[in-house]
Amino acid sequence: MIKRVVISALAGALMVVSTGCADECVDPFDCLNDEGAPAQGREWACVDNKCEQRDIQPPSGDDAGTDTDAGTETDAGTDAGTETDAGTDAGTMTVDKGGACTASMECMAGLRCEGAAGARTCQPLHIAVTASLDGGSGAIEAVAVLAESGATVIELSQGAGPSRFPRWNTDGTAVAFVEEETAGAAALVSRTISPTAGVGTPLTTAGTAGTEDFRHLEWEPSSSVTWVKKAGTSISGIYAIPSAGGAVEELSPNGGFPSWKNAQTFAFSAKGQGLQTRTIGGAAQAVTGGETGEQPKYNRVNDFLLYLASTESDTFSGGEQQPLYELFTLPATGATATQPASPIARRSEPTPVTAGEVKSFITAHTWSPDGTYVTYVRAFYYDPTLPTAPNVICGGMGAECGTQAGPNVYLQRTNPENGQAVGDPILVATNATLPAVSPDGHFVAYIQGQRLYMRRINPTDWSLGEPAVLTPATMRVQTNLGDDHRPRWQPR
Repeated sequence: MIKRVVISALAGALMVVSTGCADECVDPFDCLNDEGAPAQGREWACVDNKCEQRDIQPPSGDDAGTDTDAGTETDAGTDAGTETDAGTDAGTMTVDKGGACTASMECMAGLRCEGAAGARTCQPLHIAVTASLDGGSGAIEAVAVLAESGATVIELSQGAGPSRFPRWNTDGTAVAFVEEETAGAAALVSRTISPTAGVGTPLTTAGTAGTEDFRHLEWEPSSSVTWVKKAGTSISGIYAIPSAGGAVEELSPNGGFPSWKNAQTFAFSAKGQGLQTRTIGGAAQAVTGGETGEQPKYNRVNDFLLYLASTESDTFSGGEQQPLYELFTLPATGATATQPASPIARRSEPTPVTAGEVKSFITAHTWSPDGTYVTYVRAFYYDPTLPTAPNVICGGMGAECGTQAGPNVYLQRTNPENGQAVGDPILVATNATLPAVSPDGHFVAYIQGQRLYMRRINPTDWSLGEPAVLTPATMRVQTNLGDDHRPRWQPR
């Protein structure tokens, strides 16, 4: 599993599920795919299987995770210009950076409402990562940076030892992370950060929790901080502690990669059992159709799981066995007769190169908040013709792969009604990894050359803004532990 962190994305087209008829559309996604972007202030509707443009109606109700922009917007780092979102949002999203606000829904994309009551303003979201400072020679630390170019780096740990795995609470006012005062003595702490860092609060130690480290650490939207137990080479068993402190609770005796739907229900995967869901206090439930699934990501809006599945593995440098994954979606309640089994992203067909082939598989996947797209990494690798020679991941590891870049980050549009792919994948970045989507769905962050970048997404035509680098050249963002090192956006 150590190779998953350097994985990349596919340049070819993915298959779109066919409707099997000659009608123009079955939903607005068909119209957007076939007809292009609608006029400003308009949106596509599929009426009697025909595409029609309609005026965008004022939104109402609770925020489902997508936004309707009120007009020209200057974002926190890159600007996509005038934008009309294809989704819905309860907020107006009209207040620019520094403007007065009472709630984050009023702030433009990439911003949240910060400050004391009566004096709150819209400010850029933070992104938390694990990084080393001083040109890579410094200690590994949990840090937070503002989602804008040239922002100040906030070091979260107050101790002298290394720290890692920063995770936000539900309202984005605190971060939990692992801290070591002495080598090998890990502790779990939390610290407020709204908008400046406050005093840290100890939660538990590795010794008290019966683990060597806090792997697969997660917090929001749960009310507890959760992790997976590590014992030697084994990483299995899901545990939690209330964010206010208290006793450690076992949530599952086995499994890993917990992904929360809400404060009580989460999905996870267990070896030999596939995808599971569990509500605290209840028994684990197997997800029908997910028997070979791994690493689920719960979409909290449409209750779909995004996950990896593999039917074979191969040997890579160092003798590691790497599963050759493809990417799928599935309702969290299990497969139905109407749920296609088509992958969101497949392994690629081999490309011949000198004395071997270039192939690829999928990793580092995650949802947009509303389920209208996913991001993932396609890992390209060189497979030599010699049966005893190991495969080599493309990207900075020799010339075996020829001109193939990798790993690459991609965005794939999806239909939130059935979880299936819509249109072709969109290349976000080459030689990059670990994409993370902002809570408003308008930005994707990723790591390239050990620096944190982000790009704006315009959901009207799915164009991307220019990349903005968020971390200084003296800071090296970590990637070697895969999803444990994925950037985490501050909730809005």
